[in-house]
Amino acid sequence: MPALKVSGLTYSYGPAPLIRDVSFELRSGDFMCVLGPNGSGKSTLLKLLTGFLKPQGGHARLGGQDTAGLPPRRLAALAAYVPSETVTPYDFTVKETVLLGRTARAGFWRGYDAADEAAALKAMEETGMTGFADRAVNSLSTGERQLAFIAQALAQEAKVLLLDEPTSHLDLRYKAAVMNLLAGLAGRGLAVAAVLHEPALARLGCNKALLLERGGGYYCGAAADALVRENLARLYGLPASSPLLP
Repeated sequence: MPALKVSGLTYSYGPAPLIRDVSFELRSGDFMCVLGPNGSGKSTLLKLLTGFLKPQGGHARLGGQDTAGLPPRRLAALAAYVPSETVTPYDFTVKETVLLGRTARAGFWRGYDAADEAAALKAMEETGMTGFADRAVNSLSTGERQLAFIAQALAQEAKVLLLDEPTSHLDLRYKAAVMNLLAGLAGRGLAVAAVLHEPALARLGCNKALLLERGGGYYCGAAADALVRENLARLYGLPASSPLLP
């Protein structure tokens, strides 16, 4: 069974379609990039997949269960989501921030137990954040903060990891670190999908690609087939000779 199965997903904020009849599958071990110009619905797609938005047509199923009818706690156990903008109004430590990923499992009526502590420690180890456990998350660099919030998502112990622009505002070192981390997580069995703005980054481990066009058109397939210069030039409205294309 696919970890995530999307069938005919459709959504619009107005009369024109934004997401139109999109279908694809993510299985354990897949790492899919989501590419497209601004306004093509990339962030909206992730909100549909996590149940934050309800589709106007079609279905998104996590572990065989339709996201539209799942309670938040069940959704959190199936899929973890890292938004493009992370805000921490309180001066939590990195460990406290990561432990918040256990809230859906622990609930608000009890403290964190040994299993929660172990999950948080493992997530920090996987992201290289163990040495930052007692640092205030607001004192971190942008790249370090991104890794802290990826650790928070991993602490949920979900089978699907969805990330919206995880490499935005990062320098080259952290872009590569995040992509290598996500590829490694897929390699150990997670199903990973990440919205990216730089097609070249998709070559760092992605085996699938979803290309979203303005107006609802899309293509989904093997990354090696999708990420060719001609496809990307058409997608972004650039000449095929543009140095911006990989």
